[in-house]
Amino acid sequence: MNSINIWVIAAISLILVQVHGKQIEKECSGKAANIIFVMDTSSSIWIVDYKKQIRFFQKMIENFHIGQSNSHVRVGAITFSDRAHLEFPLDKFTNKEDLKVALGAIPYRKGQTNTAAALQLLMKEVKPKLKVYTAPFIAIVITDGKSRDANATRHAAKLLHKVGVNVYAIGVGKRFDTKELNAIASDPANNVLLVASYSALEKIARYFGVKTCKDITTLPPTIPTTTPTTTKITTPVTTTTAAATTTTTTQATTITSTTIPTTKTTEMPPQQDQSSTVSFGYDILTLGIYRTDIITQFIQTMLPYTPYGRYRTFSFVDCPQSYNQPFTTLINKTNAELGKLIKPTYPGLTGIVRHMGKGLNMHPNLYTKQLAVLFLDPSLTVLTAELMSEIENLKQLGTKVFLINVGNTIWPNVQTLHSMSSQPYTHYIYNIPSYNQLLYTAHHSPCSFRPLCNQKVI
Repeated sequence: MNSINIWVIAAISLILVQVHGKQIEKECSGKAANIIFVMDTSSSIWIVDYKKQIRFFQKMIENFHIGQSNSHVRVGAITFSDRAHLEFPLDKFTNKEDLKVALGAIPYRKGQTNTAAALQLLMKEVKPKLKVYTAPFIAIVITDGKSRDANATRHAAKLLHKVGVNVYAIGVGKRFDTKELNAIASDPANNVLLVASYSALEKIARYFGVKTCKDITTLPPTIPTTTPTTTKITTPVTTTTAAATTTTTTQATTITSTTIPTTKTTEMPPQQDQSSTVSFGYDILTLGIYRTDIITQFIQTMLPYTPYGRYRTFSFVDCPQSYNQPFTTLINKTNAELGKLIKPTYPGLTGIVRHMGKGLNMHPNLYTKQLAVLFLDPSLTVLTAELMSEIENLKQLGTKVFLINVGNTIWPNVQTLHSMSSQPYTHYIYNIPSYNQLLYTAHHSPCSFRPLCNQKVI
């Protein structure tokens, strides 16, 4: 389990699920549960993706023995957009075939994302059945956006947790709110899943069904109670608390090395490893004040989600000596002489990466896990052979290199960019169209930046 309340699904798991399908069905045989699918049908979902969501649930029920006895799995369905709709109750279907047909017939509705209404309707559906059915109650909520009323959503989720409903929350795409998903889930450490698209969601249907099936055996029978369950509902924040910062400077090199502050919040904090480091590098002179200010805000927003024990930032090195030119005589100076007088040398990203490596070389055995995050702008950053060489040296030290590429400009040689990051590059290069989008994503979908959260998003 990773430290940021998101459980990881590896591709190998999908292969194992397909190979051992018969064994899985045997494991799920005879297990009883009451499962309600809660589906987002708001306008943010394209109808093609909506159908993929339906197929996800149709594939998922292959793992269960559908029926109405105490040894079967009962399934109900709720959809939500402007309003919530009970498509069919838990006690309707007795076989898999009819259930699949009913799922396929659920209409596509448009509107806003009223997640709170869906959770309230879910409570209305399960509450009278809590004393009738002894098997665990499970809800699987899928959404690709933020709810219309976050406070109402959190309140409705808490009521479900209070009566013992085990809620899973699945966020699809990049517009969901991770804090809200954690609030919806009854166990943020185990019951939150992020997927990059509805296509990816469809592909992991069978795996998720198996996980749910296995979890059935670990859940106690649902018993109404007037006190909250032992699961701690937490809400991550996107700001860090103030902490003393030690700044060490060598030849005007700006290097901030700070122990990650402990956030005094109600969230379940990451399990930070003191033998690990994350280093952020960006060229302040090339990017300018506006861009670097957003990058700084991005770093501050991401720190509560990272499991690394220490972080540091590099923004410029080697204070330039030739920016300010004193009064110099021009009398009797040739062009060649003037050319020698005006020969500015500007620090850049190459020097920043070099100093990153020097810092790690000073403590080769102190940090066992190292991540370097470099910010690039294709309209400003120049990919030189020297820069690539320094990045390669960094990787040779055992450092994972993560590139955040901001801007819509196309790199002239994208293969060069791909070779610079750690591999596979699809896991270590993140492309953002604008600086505003960079900050927005950090606030609303921080774990899209997989290496920073020490996990993968499918």
